[in-house]
Amino acid sequence: MLDLKTKRDRDDFFIAMIVIALCGWFLYHFVFCKETPVNLDPSAETSMVKEVEKDSDNDGVYDSEDDCPSVAGPIESNGCPTDADGDGVSDDKDLCPKLRGSLANKGCPPDSDGDGIYDSKDNCPDMKGTLENNGCPLDTDGDGVADNLDKCPNRKGTAANGGCPEIVIEKAEAAILERALKAVEFETASSKLKSSSQRILNDIASIMGKYPAYKVDIHGHTDSDGDDDQNKTLSQKRAESCKIYLESRGVASFRMKAKGHGEAKPIASNDNPEGKKTNRRVEFKLHY
Repeated sequence: MLDLKTKRDRDDFFIAMIVIALCGWFLYHFVFCKETPVNLDPSAETSMVKEVEKDSDNDGVYDSEDDCPSVAGPIESNGCPTDADGDGVSDDKDLCPKLRGSLANKGCPPDSDGDGIYDSKDNCPDMKGTLENNGCPLDTDGDGVADNLDKCPNRKGTAANGGCPEIVIEKAEAAILERALKAVEFETASSKLKSSSQRILNDIASIMGKYPAYKVDIHGHTDSDGDDDQNKTLSQKRAESCKIYLESRGVASFRMKAKGHGEAKPIASNDNPEGKKTNRRVEFKLHY
């Protein structure tokens, strides 16, 4: 315990304590706890905190390095969509990314006939065909008429006959068909067959039986008397009456087609009774 008997001793003691306190304060503030000066300049903050980069199209390439900042693309093409075939249509929108095409064809080459074979490889660019036939229609029977236009694709025929062979029948049979123009008759203003018509229709049924590959179109006609629409309806019913009779004689329905033309196709003048009688007729046209 300190013995501070005199005033001098006490004064020296207090002076010593003050010196020690000052030394401690100096060491604390200037040696052990040196403070970093505060920089009040706001512009200095940008040098300490790196600004966050933007990627507007979310393609992983920052806008500052992205040649197409609003359209996503890979890093290897600097952020732009790739166009492998160089046709101006980006691969993500190109239906034919490996074939040079056009924007109008969504990146594919032109295909004028729409058969799936591009014009550059299509030997018939204006006609639908098949891949195995280099874009041209098939011609199974080799008659020069493409199958899609050939009424008889499996029978060699002629272009004039729709790709079918010429109809060949005996002269007597051709005469029967010609005679039917006048021999098939109906009750007046009716589609009911006269009994006298049965003989000629029986002969026609026999011809159809002899040539099972043939079909027949039955065309009904009238003269010009009466209403046009009524005449067409009547001619249709008369053609159908012949078809029904031939069915009863064993001719399959699918081999026949009935068509009424009314007064539209006269073969004689309607200015006299004889011409009108000639125009009231039923024609039988054989075909494949």
